[in-house]
Amino acid sequence: MDDIRISQGSPPSTAQTYEQFQERRVFRALDGFRFISIIAVVWHHTQSSPHLQPILGRGFLGVDMFFTLSGFLIVTLLLRERERNGSIDLQKFHIRRALRIFPLYYAVLGLVVIGLLLKPAAGMAQPFYAELPYHLTLTSNWIHLTTFMSVAWSLATEAQFYLIWPPVEKFVKRPAAVLSILAVILVINQLINFHVLDPVLLAWIGPDFSKLEILQATFTPICLGVLLAHILNNAGAYRSLTKLVQANWAPLALMGATLLACNLPDFGAPLSWQRLLIQILMMLTLGSCVIHDGGWLSRGLNYAPIRRIGVISYGMYLLHMPARQAADMILQRLGLASPIALFFLCLVLTIAVSELSFRFYEMPFLKLKNLWGHRKPKAGDATV
Repeated sequence: MDDIRISQGSPPSTAQTYEQFQERRVFRALDGFRFISIIAVVWHHTQSSPHLQPILGRGFLGVDMFFTLSGFLIVTLLLRERERNGSIDLQKFHIRRALRIFPLYYAVLGLVVIGLLLKPAAGMAQPFYAELPYHLTLTSNWIHLTTFMSVAWSLATEAQFYLIWPPVEKFVKRPAAVLSILAVILVINQLINFHVLDPVLLAWIGPDFSKLEILQATFTPICLGVLLAHILNNAGAYRSLTKLVQANWAPLALMGATLLACNLPDFGAPLSWQRLLIQILMMLTLGSCVIHDGGWLSRGLNYAPIRRIGVISYGMYLLHMPARQAADMILQRLGLASPIALFFLCLVLTIAVSELSFRFYEMPFLKLKNLWGHRKPKAGDATV
């Protein structure tokens, strides 16, 4: 038997068996991780003053969590589709992804264009229009962005991941070959992060190569999410990981370790061994919560208000920068200059407009996903 054994007197383990994991379609903690990620991002974009603790200046790491979660979910869905149907329908996959991402993304771009036409902002229109072709083609991670639409670089990275990786899962049948491809990408990304490849990039791209978002720490968290999906999809690897995190307190301990790593001093450049450590801990924390789906941390992250913010987090990511500008204008008129007040007002405005967007604009498009082999989305569902 491969069931986890516990000592007498210990509380029953909340860890799922491999068979239970394969049957589960709803993972309780996932929207909670989206909540943590989007709160960190909103904090990052509303704070400018020095912080007493390093972790308070590292809200950008929320994007790393988004990437890890996305890599895990996308590949989990692809692997289950291949096992269920014998293959992966790439056309249906891309239609479902387009219905999730494109409607709101291009609506926001359109509203920005209309806004600049009606009331050109000093110094904003020209750089935005220069970047617009890259936004329209979802290639903005290949340039240095300077406008408030700079958040779109991560969506461009996601879109390119959707184009590149699903064919790997479809056509590369041997798990060892897939893991080898992952290993190569991870090694290259770390060579970039640790500046080993700087001379090569300088020769190929020029002195501005360091400003390209594509060369930031984007590949590693996505690849770690992909790796986690493969680990949990393999019976032997799943049971080995379960033995390492079999204690009910393991997810809380890993979450605590992640937060401690985020607070390490002397972080230096945004790409370093500390960030790699944080990304690995994010992957392990996510994996432990999936395994302990009924555990303490998973239940906490499944709290209704937290879950709801996770559900609307995509809209929050796209809309929080316009909400920040509105919050800044309101606070200026009130004579307040508090970064904390800016964060909370921006957060409230972002939640409000994102909730309206999700209910009345995004949901009709999400329902269309049912036509391409997708069930109606639910909070915490094993879907993105």
